Amino acid sequence: MTCRLCKDLRSLFLPVLNMALPDLAAELELAVLGLYAQRNSATKNAARSKKRKLTHYGKESMRVLLPVLGALENALRSDALQGGSWVRADEGSKYEAFLNPLGKLLLGHVPEHFPTPVVDANGYQCLVEGSSGDGGSIIGCLSALAAAAGDEQLWKPLNHAVLQACDDDGRSEVRRAGLLCLLELMKSLGEEYMVLLPENLPVL
Repeated sequence: MTCRLCKDLRSLFLPVLNMALPDLAAELELAVLGLYAQRNSATKNAARSKKRKLTHYGKESMRVLLPVLGALENALRSDALQGGSWVRADEGSKYEAFLNPLGKLLLGHVPEHFPTPVVDANGYQCLVEGSSGDGGSIIGCLSALAAAAGDEQLWKPLNHAVLQACDDDGRSEVRRAGLLCLLELMKSLGEEYMVLLPENLPVL
């Protein structure tokens, strides 16, 4: 419902969406624990602790993730058309709250039971590139976040998160996702994004 309201009402709904932001952020953080923490266990004790948390992130939790991304993507695109004042409010706290989990999910590991409405698309591809319906995508959210930010200093940490994916030696699907995200950012922001090209070229 929130996703559809963001899509249909656009910037008119942004003040109301502020009430749901803690819930959206909590869902993203839960997804990070479930999909990203699997590949980042520094110690055996940490691994055991994270495994206990992962047991609570099942198929139904994952089914919520795509509409959450859809609501966020629609909200950010609407904000970008209005100059990005919503996401940059409160000294950019919303921007930072969204960027951190989205960057980690770009590197995430999606299990086989992830619901995929797209034929011949695996769970990771569906999550990162999107699907039909009201669901959003990681790439779509990051692109909309950059457009709403509209500032070189805010783009730098976002660009760094995308380059981490482009430079992933272990998984070709993550490198592909990073490149697709970088291409989408360049299409969305145009020449303004070229200021970050020197940072991108060594990784490419």
